[in-house]
This record gives sequence, structure tokens and C-alpha cells, in this order.
Amino acid sequence: MTYSAATVTVIGVLSLVNIALTLGVIRRLGELRWSSPLTVGGSGEAPPMTVRPGSRVGDFAVTAVDGGTVSRADLAGPTLVAFLAPGCQACDFSVPAFIERAERAPGGRDHVLAVLMGSPRFADELRERLAPVARVLTEEEEGGPLVRAFGVLGLPAFGLLSDGRMVASHPLPEQLPEVAAA
Repeated sequence: MTYSAATVTVIGVLSLVNIALTLGVIRRLGELRWSSPLTVGGSGEAPPMTVRPGSRVGDFAVTAVDGGTVSRADLAGPTLVAFLAPGCQACDFSVPAFIERAERAPGGRDHVLAVLMGSPRFADELRERLAPVARVLTEEEEGGPLVRAFGVLGLPAFGLLSDGRMVASHPLPEQLPEVAAA
């Protein structure tokens, strides 16, 4: 009996360890779902958005954190766009370069959008850093209206628009052209 009880105990402990490890992996995959952009064509270059240069972004109308409404119709002239998530290491790394770029954007913060992905309750610090240089929007759903309109594949994602048409997108803000070509 002692041998059987010890065997059952060992199997029970191993099962609990297995469950704990599996839950940890699932949690980590949930955290990474936005921070792992897909690659296309085997080039190793990660396209952050499916809206191609020259194409118009899709329709959207959302409420900004400050209460104003932002829609595709508001994308007049050059517009810098960022999709970021709190806790995303690649996003955290890119924020200073994005802020620097946004500070010198033609038209000021009215021509800069910062979309924060995920739960707004975790985005307070990031929102405070971006609010002086951008209109801050939030998107809680993975397939929400902004993700669909811009075709976001992974984070971080940065884009430069001209009158609602994509000029360029890249996972690094410093790789975008300085001026939106008309």
C-alpha cells in the first residue's frame, strides 16, 4: 500500500506542476500575441500593416481618450500613426523615437494618432507619455475598428499617411519617411 500511495502522490505532484507550467505558457502567449508581427514572403521583414502604400485606410470612427471623435475623415494632410501596447517590450523600446518623431510632426498633435492596444487600465503611464504629442485612442479588442482599418498585423506598428492614404508603414518609427509624399 505504501508503494501505491507514493506513486499516486508523485503522479499528482507532477500533474500539478504540468498544469502550472501550461498555464504559464498560455499566459505568456497571450502577452505576446500583439508583439510578434508576422513575416511575409520569407524576407524576414515584418510588415506591421496590410494597408499598402497608396491605399486608403478603412473607415473608422472612435472616441479619443480626451473625449473627441476621430474618424478617417479627420486624416487630412500628413498624419503619423502608432499602434502600441503596454507591457510590449518592442513597443516600450520604440516609444522614445515615436515621441521624438511626433514632436516634429507637421501640424502638431492633431496630426498624430497613438492607438493603445489592450485593457485601458494598464495603459495609464503610456497614455500620459503620449498625450502631449498625440491624440490617444484605445482599442481593447484584437479585431477592433482601428486594427481592421489599418490592417495591423503585430506590434509595434507605425504608419505615415497623407490625406488618409498610407505612405509607408514600419515596425520602427525612425524608418518612416520624414515627409508624406502627396
